[in-house]
Amino acid sequence: MAATLGAGLAGGSVARLIHLPLPWLLGSLVTIMALSLAGAPVRLIRWGRPAGTVVVGTSTGLQFTATVVAKLVTLLPLIIAAAVVSTVIGAIGGLIYMRLTNVDRTTAFFATVPGGVVETMTLAPQYGGQVEPIMVAQTTRVALIVVFAPFLVISFAGASARNALLATPAVPWLGLAALLAVSGTVAAILSRTRSPNAWLIVPLFFAALASNLGWLEGRMPDVLLIAAQIVIGTALGAAFRPEFLTRLVGLLGASFVVVVFAAGFMALFGAAFGALAGYSVPTMVLATAPAGIAEMVLTGKVLGLDATVIAGFQLARVIIVLIWCRTALILFKAVAERMYGPPP
Repeated sequence: MAATLGAGLAGGSVARLIHLPLPWLLGSLVTIMALSLAGAPVRLIRWGRPAGTVVVGTSTGLQFTATVVAKLVTLLPLIIAAAVVSTVIGAIGGLIYMRLTNVDRTTAFFATVPGGVVETMTLAPQYGGQVEPIMVAQTTRVALIVVFAPFLVISFAGASARNALLATPAVPWLGLAALLAVSGTVAAILSRTRSPNAWLIVPLFFAALASNLGWLEGRMPDVLLIAAQIVIGTALGAAFRPEFLTRLVGLLGASFVVVVFAAGFMALFGAAFGALAGYSVPTMVLATAPAGIAEMVLTGKVLGLDATVIAGFQLARVIIVLIWCRTALILFKAVAERMYGPPP
């Protein structure tokens, strides 16, 4: 485990030296992915990714002032629309995935629906979905978007997107430690009840509460954000196993096609709305991207974008997808039957 984290740290350091955007996340992800695909004995600290997600949620929650909440309320119709559009595009991607891989319809739906990775893989077996194709597709979706999103954002925002962290003072360490301990404990308890995205939502809520009550003010210390990037990037990279290049290579190729289609469409959707409505185009691109919540919020934060808006869109998408998952699956199967005939 120490060697795995050390390799992730080394990859992040190299990425920083060559001035990649989001270096600690991308460097660790690519390094560990390469090692894992090569068959190296990659091992992860079990609580590493949840701990990194708690840091991301707390860091974002500290920015949730009353003004920010009011802004998100005004954006609520668009947030819901973006969630619905993202689900429809995911369903179209599922039809493509089903055609390319010959998996059953339930599996194809859960492989491409833009919900949380953990939540999707937990729900799928309850409806008869196969876990392995879903795992390949969902992992590929998150990892590819995390890799390409920073470059896409910088292409919209230019060099200004590299001013990563705000110039505000860091939160005092003692108060921050107490906040992380409380929110992390509550998140751990709720995660056992299968609460969706408890590791992100609970710290975000507690941090927003502490910030609005005036108990804590400032931003997350840089060292914790760097550590969060490394453990999250390492976890994403370790999900790519050697069989992805052998037994599961067909699923990997189909997943790549579907991800490019869905991510490309949603990037155009976010950019178009941002340009027409006068919102930040890079922020809207990340807000509507069909990727993991923690990864997109972290990407926005480190690139100096409005992480609160990104969090609002991403959280709403996952919650809406989970709420109407059963109905969406029924509609998906109906459309698939009209296009491809009854299931074999």
